[in-house]
Amino acid sequence: MRLVNFAAVAALAALATPAQADETRVEVRTGIVWCCGVSDETIGLAVGHDFDVGGDMFVGVEAVADTDFDFVDPTIGINARLGTKLSEETKVFVLGGYAYETGFDFDDALIGAGLQHNIGEKALLSLQYQRYLDTDVNRVAVGFGLRF
Repeated sequence: MRLVNFAAVAALAALATPAQADETRVEVRTGIVWCCGVSDETIGLAVGHDFDVGGDMFVGVEAVADTDFDFVDPTIGINARLGTKLSEETKVFVLGGYAYETGFDFDDALIGAGLQHNIGEKALLSLQYQRYLDTDVNRVAVGFGLRF
């Protein structure tokens, strides 16, 4: 429960930051998660905010919730992003974070990398890979979202 509270506070703090911030986004993701020869489909939601830090660099924070298509035992977490803008439409980033799996009552640190490409004024597509460090779980997800 502490993680849920922490993620909610971090997301609200990011959303309440003044206008120097680059963008807020809400994203629906789907993909595959695998470990030890077993795989499963995944679906999730991310709410995040990226801040310009000078030049083409940005830092960001996101709260995430992922589950399988049975919608049981979600994994919730918070990630930090560090990246660069390749163009006005495209960002690449690395991430690090913390996830808590509610059904099995375990937590894990994760690392990853991703690409975000803006479509028009408000939409985005994304591709992301994550590796959970203690459990050797891998996740690849594609996403569609809106930017504010």
